[in-house]
Amino acid sequence: MKEVLYINGKDAYATWGITMDTSSLSALMAPPPVKAFVESKSRLQDGKQVVLNNPRLDERDLTLTLQLTARTESQFFERYASFCEELQTGRLEVRTCYQPSVLYRFVYLSCQQFTQFVRGYAKFALKLTEPDPSRRALTE
Repeated sequence: MKEVLYINGKDAYATWGITMDTSSLSALMAPPPVKAFVESKSRLQDGKQVVLNNPRLDERDLTLTLQLTARTESQFFERYASFCEELQTGRLEVRTCYQPSVLYRFVYLSCQQFTQFVRGYAKFALKLTEPDPSRRALTE
C-alpha cells in the first residue's frame, strides 16, 4: 500500500497507515463542473440563446473516504492524532500513483463520518472542496 496515496507530500500509508476507499479514486477523477453559461431569453424569440464560448470550471465538493490502520492501540492513537493535526492545517494536497502528474488541491471542510470498527482500524469520510479544478499541475 505504500506509494499509492500522498497527502501534503507525505506517503499516507507510511506516515499514518492511511489507504483510500474504493470509491475515492472515482471521486477524485470525476470531471469538475462548469460554471453556468451566459443565457438570454427574449419574448421576441423562441427558446433562449446560450453563449458557449469561454467555458470556465466551477469549484467542486467531494467526499474522500479513507481508512487508517495500525498494529497496536498506541500506534493507532499516535497516527490518528498526527492525521488530525494534518487536517487542521485546512489544506490537503492529494496525489495518487494512478495519476502521478495530477495534484488535487483541496480545502478541508469537515469529517462527515468517523467509524472505529476495532482499535486498529478507523474509517474517515472527509468533506473537501476544490476551489479551482484548473490548478492541478504539480509545478504550480
